[in-house]
Amino acid sequence: MQWLLDLDGVVWTLDTPIEGSVEAIARLLDLGHSVRFVTNNSSLSRIQYVDKLTRFGVPVTRDQILTSAMAAATLVKARERVLAIGERGLVEELVAAGVDLVLPTRLEDAEDVDAVVLGWYRQFSYSDMSNACVAIRSGARFIATNADPTYPLERLVVPGTGALVAAVVTSTKAQPVFAGKPEEPMVQLLRPLLTEETIMVGDRLSTDGRFAARLGVEFGLVHSGVREEHDPDIPVSLQGNSLAAVVEQKVG
Repeated sequence: MQWLLDLDGVVWTLDTPIEGSVEAIARLLDLGHSVRFVTNNSSLSRIQYVDKLTRFGVPVTRDQILTSAMAAATLVKARERVLAIGERGLVEELVAAGVDLVLPTRLEDAEDVDAVVLGWYRQFSYSDMSNACVAIRSGARFIATNADPTYPLERLVVPGTGALVAAVVTSTKAQPVFAGKPEEPMVQLLRPLLTEETIMVGDRLSTDGRFAARLGVEFGLVHSGVREEHDPDIPVSLQGNSLAAVVEQKVG
């Protein structure tokens, strides 16, 4: 069986593994199940995710990591001029896609841009918002890695990519194309990798749950990350307080 696991709120919160998550993944691997990690967090590169998971005791390869930055990179073309507003994970995937990154030194530089790609960016500034505004109002396509409004820390919740997107939408009236879960670019990224038995485990009904439904796979909801109101339109096969609880229900 294949398990698609969200990371933030499922495997860890920020830099702390959620209790039992590492052991649950080890159990799945011992039973011969395959595991992939599917995240809307575009801040880290795939190698950084490998390093972080390995540090927590989870053996993983780069090919097992799929991010919203990868999905966003499928929406741009080689040699396009792209204004990237995000961290290392987003920038690396765009560079791998062969785009020309635009680094404006003045607002006028943003007028000659083919696409603005916005991801989670903890250094997001008024200057970034101004450059995005000028670029989009000058005709650039607007792409966002995901619409998640918040990001869970160990005890607190802070703004996510969706909050940054809202600022740009307010100043441009332009609606972005979203790349990550549950949208079509991420669906297309995952679909060729699906096996006959696949389950998606996440903490957000609005992203992970809808993503599972669009893939046509089971969904396991955990309550260890962001809590959302129940949505009767999103089927939930399993749920529990943690990944460990969901794994226990599924494999016994």
